[in-house]
Amino acid sequence: MEISNELLDGILKINLIGRMDVEGVAAISDPFASMLEQDKLSVIVDMTEVPYMSSIGIRALLINAKQVSRRGGKYVLLGPQPDVKNVLQVSGIDKIIGVCDTLDEAKNKVKPN
Repeated sequence: MEISNELLDGILKINLIGRMDVEGVAAISDPFASMLEQDKLSVIVDMTEVPYMSSIGIRALLINAKQVSRRGGKYVLLGPQPDVKNVLQVSGIDKIIGVCDTLDEAKNKVKPN
């Protein structure tokens, strides 16, 4: 799994590429957490290139969302593929973490005050 980030109008967009399984999450765990160390951070996690997510992937998303929330920030997921979106819905994660279909929608949800 690969991870990268970019800054869009004061919003941190984290791009994930690959399978969020045990090996994939292990590969991105530390860099993902370190990207989120700033207070009051607005974060969009781009899931468009994630074809599969297991329970360890759900756990990673929740841990990082909680970290952002504790620091007063906002965190949403962008464009999960149908199978991944189904996992998010079945597990109820979409009720805890916002899921957006478009970049504009995601930006509006996390826009800094």
